[in-house]
Amino acid sequence: MDQVISRMVRAGELQRVSRGLFSRPKIHRDLGPLAPLSEDIAAAVERSVGMPVIPSGPLALHALGLSEQVPAQLEFKTAGPTRTIWVGKRQIRLKHASARRFRARARIVPLVIEALGTLGRQRVNQGTIEKLRQAISDRDRAELRKHIGDAPVWMQSNLRQIATA
Repeated sequence: MDQVISRMVRAGELQRVSRGLFSRPKIHRDLGPLAPLSEDIAAAVERSVGMPVIPSGPLALHALGLSEQVPAQLEFKTAGPTRTIWVGKRQIRLKHASARRFRARARIVPLVIEALGTLGRQRVNQGTIEKLRQAISDRDRAELRKHIGDAPVWMQSNLRQIATA
């Protein structure tokens, strides 16, 4: 298998992202081969280690439309060990988080909890709750209702408001 992958990398069919991680290169007409997206790398790590991976902090806020800033440092939470992956000169940090945070099957639940935790108790207001209500689907709201108890106590009333139909 190693030889096949090595040949595919040399032929340009695959590109080595990091040790043990590969992707199919996307070729831009003018720029040539593009680096893989951070979310794609996180998904590949999730598949390789068998542990869930969700955006952390500012990245979660951006993913849910609560912030327009794109964080320069990419950090994801995982139930696996803390580690750093280098993709070229770009650093992607995987930080360990409690497995309790990843109980829900739907990815939206830990993402919403992470985003609210990043904002903090004082900065969560009715506008934030309305934005989150619009950002998630009815199915995600139903899943969120099931896992309100997995969130910190201060956050549970906010999650109830988000999850109501």
